[in-house]
Amino acid sequence: MKRETPAKTPEQPLSPVFVSEMAEKLHQAYQELELKFDTLNQKLEETNRQLKHSLAEKEKLSSFFHNILESLTSGVLVVDLAGQITLFNKAAQEITGYQVREVLGKPYLEIIGKNIDKELTALQTLRTKIPHINEEKEVVNKNGTKVPLGFSTTPLLDSEGTLLGVVEVFFDLSKIKRLEDEISRVKTLAALGEMAATVAHEVRNPLGGITGFADLLNKEIAADDSRKRYVEKIIEGVENLNRIVKSLLNYTKMLKVVPQEVNLEKFLDEVVNFYEMDLQSQKKNIAILKEYANPELKAKIDPEHFRQVVLNLLQNATQSMSSGGKIRIVADYTKDNRLKPDKLLLKISDSGCGMSKEVLEKVFTPFFTTKEGGTGLGLATIKKIVEAHQGEIKVNSELGKGTEVIIGLPLL
Repeated sequence: MKRETPAKTPEQPLSPVFVSEMAEKLHQAYQELELKFDTLNQKLEETNRQLKHSLAEKEKLSSFFHNILESLTSGVLVVDLAGQITLFNKAAQEITGYQVREVLGKPYLEIIGKNIDKELTALQTLRTKIPHINEEKEVVNKNGTKVPLGFSTTPLLDSEGTLLGVVEVFFDLSKIKRLEDEISRVKTLAALGEMAATVAHEVRNPLGGITGFADLLNKEIAADDSRKRYVEKIIEGVENLNRIVKSLLNYTKMLKVVPQEVNLEKFLDEVVNFYEMDLQSQKKNIAILKEYANPELKAKIDPEHFRQVVLNLLQNATQSMSSGGKIRIVADYTKDNRLKPDKLLLKISDSGCGMSKEVLEKVFTPFFTTKEGGTGLGLATIKKIVEAHQGEIKVNSELGKGTEVIIGLPLL
């Protein structure tokens, strides 16, 4: 038997109402999708803005910390776990002489760890995680000069306590060491001065007796007696010794100055004219050149003590020019980078034999002298007088090229 195939039902056409409903639903879905897209787009833009703001803040913060590091007067460096330098601030460059491009990525020991105890390095802290606090060491800078440093080190850790490297902070102790040496020298000189004053007093009394008896002996011996010249030598030696004792006593006295306003040109002319008369009487072939910036140049000085300063400097200049030469005196309101700014400047220079570097370092040391029969108190006394006027004094000299003494006094 054959099965009968059912007859196909013809497709019913979509009604307009149905199509309209479907279109409406599609439109609503599109609008919802568009709204979600706009919302996501806004969120993305907001996220981008926040990210840009965060990056800008991070960059600002990074720049702020960088500026702090570069503004510090102490050197700061960081070494990583391999012992290589990853940060080196401006002060570190100035102290060591190395530029940042010369040290980044270089081993610590090559830059700042040469010829020093390894216990005093950042690498020791890297190994032990034990910091150094306010310790001292001496390093060799780029020029080969030894530089005393005060330093501290500390481990560099992240937020989870993982070791990232070591930070070392250091500063130059050169000025402090010089001040310590100066204080030590001053204490020594103070003790020496007290002893010298005591000795001077003890020596002065017998000197008076020797002088008296030598004078009597000189009067008793006839002028044509050959022994008279020996007595004269005794008297001359006693006078020299008495002069030294007098200088010692004057140097150890408490110096009191009575400053008064003076016309510096007139004051210097008076002292120089007097000294030129002495040069003429000794037939010295020395010319004194005067350069005053202003005829109304004023200074507040103690005339009596400052006359001693100028005369001593003129005498020193003269003694350095045995064959004659020139002494130049300059007075001016000016600035000199060897002195503090805003000073009244007095310079006395000569064309004499000059001094070696070794002698120059000791010119103000009491009792140090290169002159036969000198007391070694000339420049030391001058310095004492200048400092009593709240001034300062510097000496520049080179062997065979003369000497320049620069005195800076406070302005009125």
